Amino acid sequence: MHEEGYAAVSSRKIASKAGLKSQLVHYYFRSMDDLFLALFQRVEEQQFQRLTQAIAAKTPLHTLWKISIDAQGPWLNKEFIALATHREHLRKEIARAAERTRRIYAAVLSRVLEERGLERGAWPPIVLSILLDGASRLINSEAALGTSEGHAETIAFIEHYLDQIEGPGPAEGIMPYPLKPE
Repeated sequence: MHEEGYAAVSSRKIASKAGLKSQLVHYYFRSMDDLFLALFQRVEEQQFQRLTQAIAAKTPLHTLWKISIDAQGPWLNKEFIALATHREHLRKEIARAAERTRRIYAAVLSRVLEERGLERGAWPPIVLSILLDGASRLINSEAALGTSEGHAETIAFIEHYLDQIEGPGPAEGIMPYPLKPE
């Protein structure tokens, strides 16, 4: 998927890369849609583990931001989104995962705001979670296209406001993405 896009994925290519016969791929996955769904669920579960790790960090907002802005995560996500435009069951699974992630961000933001005695009305957690997620997606998408105008300023702006909410501090170590492009 990373090298040629989802349209180039076939059971024969998968089997070849894995050193298997293509019939074995079909034994475990009745269709390519089933395989794509299983792959998405695996990647999403790994992302959930990273988010769970971030929740326990000393600076959870900075750590969540670091996960969001990490350019190594979205490379596969873009392919899944493109694939989902043609496959309803995958679109629903991606939407479910996005909502779960947003709830995690909003819960962490609510907790940090409460701990810091900041008024939620001035810092609405759901709005902040959408802004953080949206900014990171746009920055990563544009960076993949080769443009970076305004990215450094936007990242600095967001990190300044995270400092205002959470206090200064670098994001703590996070699990690396296990599925990296080669």
